[in-house]
Parts: sequence; C-alpha cells; structure tokens
Amino acid sequence: MVREAKDPVPAQTHPLRPEFPADAFKGTARHYERFRPPYPEVLLADLRARTGVTGKGRLLDIACGTGQIARPLAPFFREVWALDREPEMLEVGKREAGDDSNISWREGMAEDLVAPADHFELVTIGNAFHRLHRRAVAPKIREWLQPGGFLAVMGNLCGISGEAAWQRRAKDVLRKWQRPSTPQESAASEEERETFAEALAASGFENLREFHHEVEHEWSLDSFIGYLFSTSLASPGALGGRMKGLEGEMREALLAHDPRGRYTERIHFFMILSQAPRR
Repeated sequence: MVREAKDPVPAQTHPLRPEFPADAFKGTARHYERFRPPYPEVLLADLRARTGVTGKGRLLDIACGTGQIARPLAPFFREVWALDREPEMLEVGKREAGDDSNISWREGMAEDLVAPADHFELVTIGNAFHRLHRRAVAPKIREWLQPGGFLAVMGNLCGISGEAAWQRRAKDVLRKWQRPSTPQESAASEEERETFAEALAASGFENLREFHHEVEHEWSLDSFIGYLFSTSLASPGALGGRMKGLEGEMREALLAHDPRGRYTERIHFFMILSQAPRR
C-alpha cells in the first residue's frame, strides 16, 4: 500500500552545491545489480497511475545505475533514455535489458545532457537527486518535459540507514574502515543546504506531492555485504585494498549479533512527484 505523506517533502537537507568523486561508483556495478533492493511494483504502478503514462511517450531516467527504474518502466513507453556517468553501470544494464529493449543507454552527466524541449512525458531520478547540482539540472528537466509532464524523485532508506541493533553494529564497523574526511569535504558539509522541495520550487516545478511505501526485507550476511559494496561508502574507490579487511570484520560483528546470518528491516521507499508548468 502506498500512502501520501502529510508533510509535502522530506525534511532532510543537502548541500546546495554537492561535490562527489567522478568515480564514486566505479567497480560497484556487479554488486549494484545483484544486491540493491528493487523498487516495489506497487510503487511503480502508483507512479504510472498518478502521472497518466500513455504508453506512447518518452521516459528519461537520470543517474540510472543498472536500470532499476528504467527497465521495469520501459514497457510503458515507446522510448527510454537511461543516463549514467559510470560506463560499467550502463554495460550491466544493457546486458540485463537485452538486445530488443527500447532503452537507449547514454553515458554522461545530467548537467551536460542535450535533449529537445517538450521531449519527455516523465523524468525519473532514483537515489541520486542529492548528488546532482539541482539548481542547474532541475530547470533543464523542466524544459525537457512536456507541459504538465512529471518529474519523479525516488529513493529508499535501507541497509545502514536504520537504527536496529545489527545496523548500528554495521555502521560502527564501516566508520572504522572509511578514510577520514578531508578539510575540503568537512567545509562542504557546512555549506548552504536545501531540501528537495526547495530545489524543485526554485526551478519552477509545481504540485509537489510525496508518497511512501515500506517493504519487509530480510538480508543474508552475503547479500548485506554485497549491498555495502554497491554503495559509494564501500566502493573500491573509497576503500581500495581495505575491502577485504572491512568484509572480515563486518562478518564477525554481524555473526556475533545473529549466528544464522539473517537480518531484517522495513525498507522505506519514497517518491516525490512534481509537474512542469503548462506553458
């Protein structure tokens, strides 16, 4: 069941000018495809219903990863653009989609994408809006959308986001193996911040609404560690030769919590819908 939030948008804020390494997800594609929890069909069906997908329009999926949004939505569009800056992600997504897919896999950044005005019926961004230069990208998206077209900012909170005892142990281990923040990163974290809603409203989007869905999920020890290695926090670029050390200590800590190697949580999925003005 999908429920509408009483508050219009999440209260979480993000730096106005986020800076992330270009290779933050390099080497994670295999883990990303295998271990990331998929968006539940009930949420994707709700997205299609609320946006009035016609089956004849175009979809743009920004920061698509291996296609967790683009692939299940592709049958409902005549054409899909799937954009990501990491070529390994695109290679995996293209392989999984197959040769007869209507998805065009495109390497690059949203800030640099060139697309015709009024070209897309729907634009989606999954677990990545906080990484974009939103005040630069959102106005472009508004122009790429058909008048009254929708932008769906989607994501989830899972893995180390929760506060269960096993998740607190996992966070303690991960913090131990992460590299210390640089002075530049610490300074960036103190810069001006904004919510997603503020970025969208400032870029001319209208009718913001937020929806939530929760799914019971059970991790095995292997799938949870695989999920960690799909994130920028524990990627080869972030950990390098320390990945084996992190994995060993993580296994020891979590097996001490539950020797069966089973860990449950309720994964929280969100969807923020907004519309381009009817010009």
